[in-house]
Amino acid sequence: MTRHPVGFDPLSPFTALLPLMVLTALMATPQVPVLVLAVGTLLLLVADPRRGALAALTVLAVACVIGASLALSAPIERVGASETVLALGSLELQRNQLLAGVRLGCKLGSIMSLCVLTGLLSRPEDLLRALTTHLRVPYRVAYAGVAAISFRQRLAAEYRVVKEAHALRGTRAPLPVLRPLVRAWTAVPALTAGAVRHAERVAASMDARGFGAYRERTERHRPRWRRRDTVLVLTGWALAAWLALPFADGGLVLHDI
Repeated sequence: MTRHPVGFDPLSPFTALLPLMVLTALMATPQVPVLVLAVGTLLLLVADPRRGALAALTVLAVACVIGASLALSAPIERVGASETVLALGSLELQRNQLLAGVRLGCKLGSIMSLCVLTGLLSRPEDLLRALTTHLRVPYRVAYAGVAAISFRQRLAAEYRVVKEAHALRGTRAPLPVLRPLVRAWTAVPALTAGAVRHAERVAASMDARGFGAYRERTERHRPRWRRRDTVLVLTGWALAAWLALPFADGGLVLHDI
């Protein structure tokens, strides 16, 4: 099991950021989601400059698309003072439409950024193994997830090989634009055969190792909960409480998204 350079237990980043995710989802005002989204995207860049930059751009793009879609579809207030805050040609957005779009887009974007951040700080396989060690989750459940993740990685590697073979041999397509689609479609039989072979190998290895015969499973490296993990969790919980206190009177709701 590989460790992240910061040396945290795989479960501690998720445990530390979970209250922030819940708090952001329950907020009725857009201030906290906007702040969490800004900090989350910066932490993505700090955690992994290469993958974090792509993840941050993806999260921001999804947040903008969802926020703009909701703002355009929100009802227009025709009774009382309806203030138009944004006008682009014939398109006008009122204050309630803009707030609704910003609130939902930043909520989803902030939660996505925190979830991706936990994935950058610890691999999914390590997180599943930590669940069996610390929370006593049955290893049959956790290692089913590990097998699924390895299955996806195996298919991705085989698909890269198929694309390289297609690039060397050429692809029959009437238009160059259609070549990626033709390559993906013609790779389906090879990927299906590879998936069947990989499933047979996994099943044979599970039977050979007595998977499910015992209540526990030995590990080469067991995740250890250290003092730094406790400090990280307490810091995340304290930050969530500090953000929730100013909005405790009217900023938390259970029905509004």
